[in-house]
Amino acid sequence: MRRILIFVAFVVAAALAGNALAQQPKYVLRFSSPNSKEHAWGRGAEKFKQLVAEGTRGQVEVQIYHSNSLGATRESLEMVRLGTVDFVLCGVAHLSRFVPEMGTLVLPYLWKDTETMFGALDGRMGQIIEPLLLEKGFKVVGWWDNGFRNVSNNKRPIKAPEDLKGLKLRTLPTKVHIAFFRALGVSPVPMDWAEVYPALQQGVVDGQENPPGIVFFEKLPEVQKFYSLTQHVNEAGNVLMSAASWAKLPADVQAAIMSAARQTAAWERAESQRDNEEILKKLAATGMQVNVVAEPTLAELRKVAQRIYTEAIPDLGPKGKELVNLGISLNK
Repeated sequence: MRRILIFVAFVVAAALAGNALAQQPKYVLRFSSPNSKEHAWGRGAEKFKQLVAEGTRGQVEVQIYHSNSLGATRESLEMVRLGTVDFVLCGVAHLSRFVPEMGTLVLPYLWKDTETMFGALDGRMGQIIEPLLLEKGFKVVGWWDNGFRNVSNNKRPIKAPEDLKGLKLRTLPTKVHIAFFRALGVSPVPMDWAEVYPALQQGVVDGQENPPGIVFFEKLPEVQKFYSLTQHVNEAGNVLMSAASWAKLPADVQAAIMSAARQTAAWERAESQRDNEEILKKLAATGMQVNVVAEPTLAELRKVAQRIYTEAIPDLGPKGKELVNLGISLNK
């Protein structure tokens, strides 16, 4: 009897050990996110982690590194290209140094609304861009929302185009974005997001431009007085996977990741839109002066933007003209 009990105990222990091993992830993938965990992008990253774990029955663990904790966006993109980091989340403008066509997506006043933008990115425009990114080592797994960008600064509210003159603004690192602000008399200062808060705090720049969610969750009211709703650019977020990491995964895991990515994109877009609508009130409650920019001023800003479209095309890569024309036609 004693031998039988020992044998049964051994079988049970072996089964439990087998189950424990089976539940351990076979793949651990690192995800670099630029914003805080509270921002819609940070929450989206956590949602993606959850859905990947569920879809792969625990085979894949996605480890999220918020607030650029693995390095600045530029560094994270390079690590993803090399395969030392598996995922990166960034605004599409950061990819223009690898794929110049990405600059098309941040043409000032191109997108009339968010629905049109995602219809293009989920459709024909995305079909043109995604192979270009893959050639550079980036597998597109999602297009996320961030919202329309607005100007904050410490000098004055923006009520007329001339109010922008003389401001030193942190801008996106794309030629078209820099050209737009320069045409308005701004001194553009491109810099990585990780450098922005201290630059504002120390007065290196007067202001920056970002959607309400970024301004609130990154605590910019601590270092900025005015927030003017210029709505000049709607910059989507790109969730990218290292093409090298992607190629190492079996087909069923790849399929589960893409399924999780589609579900997360829909969830994150809704969260971001809700955030940006509610957060304007929260920004005003902090003491930040939030002002709506009148339509005549927006019309003047659009005229300046449209003048640089043709000038920008040579810097937007071989597919740039096709993408610009497609964007214009979709936004009529």
